[in-house]
Order: sequence, then structure tokens, then C-alpha cells
Amino acid sequence: MFQEADGDLEWVHTRQITCRGFRRRDGLWQIEASVADEKGQTMEFKSRPTISPGELIHHLTLRVVIDDDYQIRGAEAKTLAAPWPECPEVAADYRKLIGLRIGPGFNRAVKEVLGGTLGCTHLTDLLGQIGNTYMQASWPDRAARQKLHGEDPRAWPDTRTLSFVEGCRAWRRDGPVLAGEYPQLAGGEEPGAEPAKA
Repeated sequence: MFQEADGDLEWVHTRQITCRGFRRRDGLWQIEASVADEKGQTMEFKSRPTISPGELIHHLTLRVVIDDDYQIRGAEAKTLAAPWPECPEVAADYRKLIGLRIGPGFNRAVKEVLGGTLGCTHLTDLLGQIGNTYMQASWPDRAARQKLHGEDPRAWPDTRTLSFVEGCRAWRRDGPVLAGEYPQLAGGEEPGAEPAKA
């Protein structure tokens, strides 16, 4: 069983991931993500100085610009703290994300351009959080555009706006959340299906 954070536990590590989404004046979305790993214990190495408690072993940032069609239009990575001199060398390679589209096949495409020794594990891991943050930040605007086509989501041209349906327990088709928010989809009809004729 879990223990409460008290005298029975020794703190050894904290990882903080922060993501922020911005609507830009040019109509694009800017997502900024960072990861910081702080050591709570001494970490000794053979080929570099010791990392002391309270010191960051990683502090990395990734800024991505995305359009309304889920395409990456800009990318910039920075290494503020890293354990090895080679770590910052890959930052410029994150520009290879430009042109990729978030959606089906995205993870495979990222692996092709930044997988393994081509990238940084921690920066690449941030991409999942960046995608989630983009969806959260842009969803109200996307939903408002779709509602211009009517309140019935089955008539919305961009079915990706409701891609979260069946993505978790709360948004299951037979659940009360979907019935309350999008009753037209409750019980089984998928977005993009023709509305029933009266």
C-alpha cells in the first residue's frame, strides 16, 4: 500500500512537466512545454561531476506552433540543463517536426525523424503532452466553428473535433456525459453520420 509523504518516506526525485497553450494573433497555436528533473539525493558519475540534492539533472523546453489543421508550422527546442555535453546537440533537429501533422501516424513519423539516437528521450516524450495541450487549448475554438454548421454534431464537417468520444469512461457512448452534452451521439451514432430524418 501507499505511504503518506511523512517521516517514513525519503524524497529522491521530482519531475515537473509544464505545458501552456497560447492563441496567437496570426491564428496559429503556440504550445510550450518543459520538463525539469530535480534530484533529492546525491547522484555520482564516473565521467562528470556529482549532481547534488536540489540540482536539476534535466531542464528542457520545446515550443511548437500548430495550425488549425493539426500541422506543425514551427518547432524550437532548448536545453537549459542536461547531464551530458552531447545533450544540447539535438535541439536543432527538432525543427524536423515542421510539416508533420498531429493525428494518426504522428508517433511513427516522429520516430522516423527523431527516434533513438536522432533525438532526446525527454524532449520527444514532451510531444505527447504538447499534442494533448494543443487539443485542450484549441478545442473551444474548433467546436465553435463546427457549431456554425448546426448544433447536431453528426453534421459537423470536422469529425476530429469530437475525437475524444469513446476515448475514456466519461465519454463512452452509453454514458450520461455524452447524453448530456451531445445527445445526438449517445447510444451509438458516430460523428459524421447522417442525422436521422424526421
